[in-house]
Amino acid sequence: MRNIRFAACLAALVCGACAAHVVAPPAANDEIVTASRQPAGYYPGIILTPSSTPEFAAWLAEHHAGIEDIQSRIVEMREGRRAPGCIGEDRYTCVASLAQKFAIADSYFTTDSNIFADTKSDVNGKPIIPKITFDGYVPEGQTERDRYAQIAHDFSRTPTQFFLTLGPDGVVSKLEARLAKDPTFARTQEDYDGTNAYETISALTAKTCPALGRAEVAKWIENTIKPNSKSYQGKIKRGVAALKISKQTRFCGRTFQFDSIWAARTYNKYRRDVKGGMFLIVE
Repeated sequence: MRNIRFAACLAALVCGACAAHVVAPPAANDEIVTASRQPAGYYPGIILTPSSTPEFAAWLAEHHAGIEDIQSRIVEMREGRRAPGCIGEDRYTCVASLAQKFAIADSYFTTDSNIFADTKSDVNGKPIIPKITFDGYVPEGQTERDRYAQIAHDFSRTPTQFFLTLGPDGVVSKLEARLAKDPTFARTQEDYDGTNAYETISALTAKTCPALGRAEVAKWIENTIKPNSKSYQGKIKRGVAALKISKQTRFCGRTFQFDSIWAARTYNKYRRDVKGGMFLIVE
């Protein structure tokens, strides 16, 4: 069981996150639009997208009703007229809930995994439920905005990557988030603030714990999650991988699990690649 989990996490690290960014390269003269420095909200189709292409305009027109529905839910939640939620809710409600804390963007090129991906059927008529993927950027603070005020588009910021698993009835049954930074290495409140763990957890528990604070989340991870995590190591081609898995833990009415995985590969004396991150799993 441990080996199966190890292999699954390694595959997610190497391949899963990349699938969320399968986009065509923009033409040289196209303007690049990014959600990385935008306020919290939903920015459809623009993970990395030429904003003026006919294909993008057609995609926006095709999904106009759905986009407007999500934007309306975002406003209703901000005004307290709609309850937030993700697990057990439809995908639009989940996206609108996360958009209270993040600038959310999907890619219109990834038609099988963006927010409007259709459910298809296999040759036997069995539904193939899509896995929805999108990015989330925590809005900048005033100090950061002032520092980078002259930069129109900042691609240096690392997003949190979200993966939604839908049930047969179309509601979200599981959420996985590859956090912007791994809390395994966090110690101070400033360290934790850079991981996006607070924004993710508070967005998912806003209904049950609306007053949840940053310090409370940081102390929960530091004092409950980390001491109850188990570490594993294994060999991979040209290197090693390390996995740290926490117990499934209830918090604010939800079940959380933290999986941290890092892989190091040595190709020659000039090249050694280290990749890794933490996947936050919520059911």
